[in-house]
Amino acid sequence: MTTSSVTGNTTIPPRSSGAKTARQKGWYIPWIFVGLFMVVLAVNMVMVHFAMSTWTGVETQDHFVKGISYNRDLAGARAQAERGWKVQTDFTSTEPRKAVVAITVHDKDGGVLKDAAVSVTLIRPTSEGHDKTLSLPYLGEGRYAAPVELDLEGQWDLRLVVTHASGDYQDQKRVWVQ
Repeated sequence: MTTSSVTGNTTIPPRSSGAKTARQKGWYIPWIFVGLFMVVLAVNMVMVHFAMSTWTGVETQDHFVKGISYNRDLAGARAQAERGWKVQTDFTSTEPRKAVVAITVHDKDGGVLKDAAVSVTLIRPTSEGHDKTLSLPYLGEGRYAAPVELDLEGQWDLRLVVTHASGDYQDQKRVWVQ
């Protein structure tokens, strides 16, 4: 004999000891949340892997020492501005991975600076091991130039340093190598 209890209009059947109990509605919803969190965790792990494995170089070495000398660098920039040198940087890409670097230097009054030591460093900003440093010879009329052959095409940072008895000059420019 089975007994049933009546609550309002709904009849609740009695529980039998040997029969399987049916799952409640929505029993899977917590597992959906667990699954979504697992997907987010997996995507984050993939992103961390690619972030750690694709780093190819350091832009600034000895950053702590450079940070300490910041005030000295600011004073040098003010002195460079006071000298008023007129420096023109020309970078002409002639063939694939080949270019000519030309620097023209004049003092504040338009006079030629001919006894300067001019060096150019071409730095690949996205990877290490491809940087080139050139000492440009004097060609006359304040012009220093030299050809350069680079390992890769694309964007490079051209860092210029002019050293003269009356002072120094530094500049940086982004150039494109075809």
